[in-house]
Amino acid sequence: MTIQAPEQLVPDYQTSWQGLSVAALSKRFGDVEALRDAALSVKPGEVLALVGPSGAGKTTLCRIIAGLTDADAGSVSIDGEDISGLPPGLRRVALMFESYALYPHLTVRENILSPLRARGRNRELGSSSIGFDELLSVLEISHLVERLPVALSGGQKQRVALARALIQDPRLLMLDEPISHLDAKLRHKLRGEIRRMLSVRQHPSIWSTPDGLEALSVGDKVAVIHSGRIEQIGTPEEIFQHPASIKVARLFGDPPINIIRGELSGEAGKAAFVSASLKLELSPLLQELVQDRTRKNIYIGVNPTDIHINSNGKFSGSLYSVEAFGKNYIVTVQLSDGEIVKIKTKDPMEKSIGSEILFNISPAGLFLFDGEHGTALAPKSHLISGVFHERGPEQL
Repeated sequence: MTIQAPEQLVPDYQTSWQGLSVAALSKRFGDVEALRDAALSVKPGEVLALVGPSGAGKTTLCRIIAGLTDADAGSVSIDGEDISGLPPGLRRVALMFESYALYPHLTVRENILSPLRARGRNRELGSSSIGFDELLSVLEISHLVERLPVALSGGQKQRVALARALIQDPRLLMLDEPISHLDAKLRHKLRGEIRRMLSVRQHPSIWSTPDGLEALSVGDKVAVIHSGRIEQIGTPEEIFQHPASIKVARLFGDPPINIIRGELSGEAGKAAFVSASLKLELSPLLQELVQDRTRKNIYIGVNPTDIHINSNGKFSGSLYSVEAFGKNYIVTVQLSDGEIVKIKTKDPMEKSIGSEILFNISPAGLFLFDGEHGTALAPKSHLISGVFHERGPEQL
């Protein structure tokens, strides 16, 4: 069954799809800077994954775009129209709240259909919208349609809120952590299903999440936000392969990248990274990046898959813990200076906790970050899509 609004209630609004543009949005709550000069754009039909840790500013940004929170500065435009001064009801923006915000006196069916039946907002489901029954089936809530929210679990409430957002045909759709409270199996299923639904629609979409891997899998573009600032915007490949800062690098990977602080040693053109536990020769490309540097402090980033346990390994540490994940193992090693590194391997670890572990590090897999600001050192061509903010090491 496909829900249709009465013909006479379909608005005469004709959209020329141009997408979303956010410029220099700033917001403070007392002494707390929630957003600072946030800028991004989302094309029609594009999904932007907005990723950052809890408290980074994701929800504040979404609420400002929806008109539920006023910005201190900046503007929001949809399809070329500045909507900064419009009330929420006139923006035609669909927002799924992280807190669900279901009507307690309405059934699941009534909650889902409420945006289509609201006074002055009844409209047809667009040709790209999914049918009501199909939507319930995909979200696995068909059996819940006559229940009230009080009779639902947290995961069920989240799927009802998700259905209420997806049933609409808005100018912009925003999903604030739409699958965060679901079990792993359902989360993996819906990640692909929702991505498929969004890919056939004309409107731009924003998918907010604290999960870096989720962001990489659902976004056509990824915007990384931290402490209210957009750190980097790019394709999933650009973000993962060329993180613009330590904060970006730490959000991605399972387990995340290892970050180790040290300094450069040696003459220009023959520099090495040296810490209390490691001395690494740099690849020719990295040599080029550091040969003209006057500051010696530096961070290296090493992906757990670029560290290889080997009985003839050049480096050593003590076995701290082992986690088994089916065919993969996460081995945690503590170096002599107390530094912790994570290693991802397919080989079972038969040694006991505290045993010596020998390993090698692939120089080709290293990332270099400035020791003062935490920004990446990389060829300029890799950072075209990056957005950088220089800060001191205490904020890394």
